Amino acid sequence: MSSAAATASRRAFLGLPSKTARAKGTPSPSIFADSFESPAPPGPAAAIIALNRMAYGPRPGDIAAFNALGGNDTARIAAYVEQQLDPGLDDSACEARIAAGGYTTLSKSMAQLWSDHVRDRDGLGLNDHPFRSYPCAESECVKLLRAVYSRRQLYEVTVDFWHNHFNVQGWDFNIAPLFMHYDRDVIRPHAFGNFRALLEEVAKAPAMLQYLDNKSSRGSAYNENFARELCELHTLGVENYYPGKDPNIIPDLPGETIAVGYCDNDVYEAARALTGWTQADDHWEFPDTAEYDSGEFMYYGNWHDVAGKYFLHHYILSYQPDMQDAQTVFDILCQHPATALHICGKLCRRFISDDPPQALIDSAAAIWRQHWQSPDQITRVLRHILNSAAFRETWGEKVKRPWEALAHAMRATETEIQPIPYPSVWEPYGNLYSLLQQSGNRPFRWPTPDGYPDVSEKWSGVSTLAQTWRLMSRLTELEEVPESGIYLCDVVAQTNAALPVGARSANVIVDFWIDRIFSQPIPASRRNQMVDFLRQNAPANEALVTTTNSWNQNNLKQHYTQSRLRSAVALLFMTPEFYRR
Repeated sequence: MSSAAATASRRAFLGLPSKTARAKGTPSPSIFADSFESPAPPGPAAAIIALNRMAYGPRPGDIAAFNALGGNDTARIAAYVEQQLDPGLDDSACEARIAAGGYTTLSKSMAQLWSDHVRDRDGLGLNDHPFRSYPCAESECVKLLRAVYSRRQLYEVTVDFWHNHFNVQGWDFNIAPLFMHYDRDVIRPHAFGNFRALLEEVAKAPAMLQYLDNKSSRGSAYNENFARELCELHTLGVENYYPGKDPNIIPDLPGETIAVGYCDNDVYEAARALTGWTQADDHWEFPDTAEYDSGEFMYYGNWHDVAGKYFLHHYILSYQPDMQDAQTVFDILCQHPATALHICGKLCRRFISDDPPQALIDSAAAIWRQHWQSPDQITRVLRHILNSAAFRETWGEKVKRPWEALAHAMRATETEIQPIPYPSVWEPYGNLYSLLQQSGNRPFRWPTPDGYPDVSEKWSGVSTLAQTWRLMSRLTELEEVPESGIYLCDVVAQTNAALPVGARSANVIVDFWIDRIFSQPIPASRRNQMVDFLRQNAPANEALVTTTNSWNQNNLKQHYTQSRLRSAVALLFMTPEFYRR
């Protein structure tokens, strides 16, 4: 759909008269443009679409399990969606892995995190030590474990979506000690639930209070940072911003007394409504008691601006009950059709394409508004989007981010990991995290409130792909302990276990790994390049020695087949086909 049509549809959804939209610009070409032999292949199997969009790629056996869910693609997707939306889906094996990791902060309350990792009340002198960052570091470790091993793949993908929508820079010095609480108690419990409930918990979260400065917002010295992102990023969207306008000239929603969009004055009024929403951080104005130094959210009435507010043409009377001003602002925002369109557009962009059909965004937004108070609002909207024809029929219009590519590669190769927070171990996880950070997509590192971009152009540039390929090239070489010969991603052992000795030719091995990684053929020229790389001087159908890096006695030339096999699998992770979703 063109930009003009999309804008007209959005305005129709809002009940506004149409107007001429600015013509859509031509997007910058992807680095993949010339390397793709053809456009994305039409209509791959539903299993491939579902497991690359609702999940971080298939593990061995996932394709067969998906295909057993129904008699046709529509039925299979519907059954898979219901399976993935079920909060009772057994994930005990993944949770057992996490429990075996020896992580120390997973169950610490906010008060314990504050006491141990900020105040250091045990006198261990840890404020200048990476121990302060352990809550964020362990959140990262557990995120990787869940991406690779969890059966609740759609839940993990959706949690990642909300972390980006409500982004905080987890590794910030002041936020890292609190981050486990943000992930565990704020984002995860509400990922499939109700947006209004999620929004208020985000506003109360100590990590967000620190990140966007609302903890210091009080009275006439209010801080507008959180209020501005609340309107611009979290709800209405910048597309509904009227910069510098008098709020009284912004039109109402048809038939209502609520403004169609927001201006700077609305940001200031929202900031005033949020004064007093702060953190018990032993501020000098607080009483000198333990409850005012717990690190937890608190409402401090002495800092609240009790005067009336005028937000989106709605009058909030003065001297409302505690916290009611901000809660009224949240209610207005969460019922607003612009919020529905903004967030449903982002969800469609995440799960379908960079330019999803506006008709689907509109229908998802209608469900969003209808159920804005339902405890399963987000679940209902996800069900609608993921069962749509657009989801089933669209392929290859998204590019995997480096984080998604890493998770898919680990799942496809059945990588065995038990990540340990830096700096407890230098290899292999320090190396892995360092390479992921250089790709620009390490979890919880994005510095600005907008979160990691979700458009292909960002992740298909030369520099980003070069760093991602460095990560992929190292993945199959990472050892549990340097020079131990015990590989996290042991593609040699898996090859030997799957293929009989006499069948381990370059042709067979390459086809085995193409099926494992892609679940469908790749272009013949790319496949043949992999065969040539693996076979070297041997015939393509001759069995290779994959049990040792041995001499080839036929031509007296060293054939380090195991090393080449690891490199060949890594090369498959660098093909354009691997990044399509």
